Amino acid sequence: MLAYLARQADIWPGQVSLFGSSARPVEAIDGTVLQMRALETLTPADLDGAIVIHLAYLTKEKVELLGERRFTDTNLAIDDLVLAALAGSTPKSVFVASSGAAMLAEAGRDRHPYGLSKLRQEDRFRDWAVASGTPLIAGRIFNLAGPYINKVESYAIGSFVGQAKRAGSIQIDAAKPVFRSYLHVDDLCTLIVRAGQAGIGRAVPIDFCGAETVEMSDTALAVAHQLGGNIAIARRPVDWSEPSAYLGDFTNTKVLAMELDVALAPFSSQVADTVRWIEGAGL
Repeated sequence: MLAYLARQADIWPGQVSLFGSSARPVEAIDGTVLQMRALETLTPADLDGAIVIHLAYLTKEKVELLGERRFTDTNLAIDDLVLAALAGSTPKSVFVASSGAAMLAEAGRDRHPYGLSKLRQEDRFRDWAVASGTPLIAGRIFNLAGPYINKVESYAIGSFVGQAKRAGSIQIDAAKPVFRSYLHVDDLCTLIVRAGQAGIGRAVPIDFCGAETVEMSDTALAVAHQLGGNIAIARRPVDWSEPSAYLGDFTNTKVLAMELDVALAPFSSQVADTVRWIEGAGL
């Protein structure tokens, strides 16, 4: 998001403020250094007239590290700070980064503390938005691709790139069909910021996901094609009776993109940009 904002000459850097877990300098891609403030210093004056993009949250893997109670309490405390500042302000719009995990929790398909916490977060911010009359989008983000991928080996595209570059081959360990769709991270940022600038809100959470449903084997083939050469792809025996599908409703994403006149990157471009960034970062 910061890299995206650094490319927006009409708002960068004078109209961008950062808040995080601690006060520290943050360097953007153009070399500009912004002073991030600690989230607990956030005040209503900071949010008046602002496009608020709320990304702060402990991620899913922290549950095992911290335990469910501390994980839940910490995320509630983060949202408490933001909601307290919002309560005394009049922002232009608010975006809350939810997750596809909230969809799973809502449907009863997965009661993991992360998804339940995200579902609660959506409700709290929607209640505030309705009461205040502020445009809000609670965006359930599914799978992303493109630059700035973190935990490279934890995600299929990153893992496949690493395998191909190290061994010249890709091993798919998924023992059942695994279906995903990807949204380019730059497109996500564009949709968030432009919707905020336009004061667009949604009455219910919406999904941010890709148009093309791909199976793990399709992803491996796309990575191999992008890297070139003779990259072999192998897979362990597959149980075809239990497919795994983590897919959002692309119509949510497409309607917003059409409303904002945003052309979304196809899957092939997403893989290409992910590979280029991983290679450029030396990961």
